[in-house]
Amino acid sequence: MTRIRLPGEPLVDGATALRPWRDSDLHALVEACQDPEISRWTRVPPNYGETDARAYLIQRYDMTFQGRAAPFAIVGAGDGTLAGSIALIRIEWEHRRAEVGYWLARDARGSGHATRAVRLICDWGVRALGLERIDLLAATENRPSQRVAERAGFIREAVLRSYMQARDERQDMVAYRLLAAENA
Repeated sequence: MTRIRLPGEPLVDGATALRPWRDSDLHALVEACQDPEISRWTRVPPNYGETDARAYLIQRYDMTFQGRAAPFAIVGAGDGTLAGSIALIRIEWEHRRAEVGYWLARDARGSGHATRAVRLICDWGVRALGLERIDLLAATENRPSQRVAERAGFIREAVLRSYMQARDERQDMVAYRLLAAENA
């Protein structure tokens, strides 16, 4: 087991900062996850409530301790307002790879937070965790997330047919990659 140690200071790029989750994020997390667009494209359940948020925060702590994920809150660099969530997940230490997953609160969209957050966490994952490959999956119908991947330097590799169950239907996913060797 490789315990992940998140940085003590926020990772910052312009107006965007990544920091570890805090218990005090609970209410902002519940409020953000009321947006149906988040549950449409992620595994966040609809009708998200305090119990879901508490479980999320506990799960994030456990996964970091077990070396299975590196979760961060995306916040405004100036005011610390919760803008979203991002994590390196499905970390496979033997193969030095992970997947990046994220969502943004409705009010934070369109301001560059997602692209900056993806760049920040991937740069940190390569430097601090020694990752060689980071994958990003976006639903074929989720063009904004695909644009984030492309702006962050990811290369499109394939379409994975019927890859993920989302609500009442199967979703095709676009697979993107970021290789440390190509971005050195």
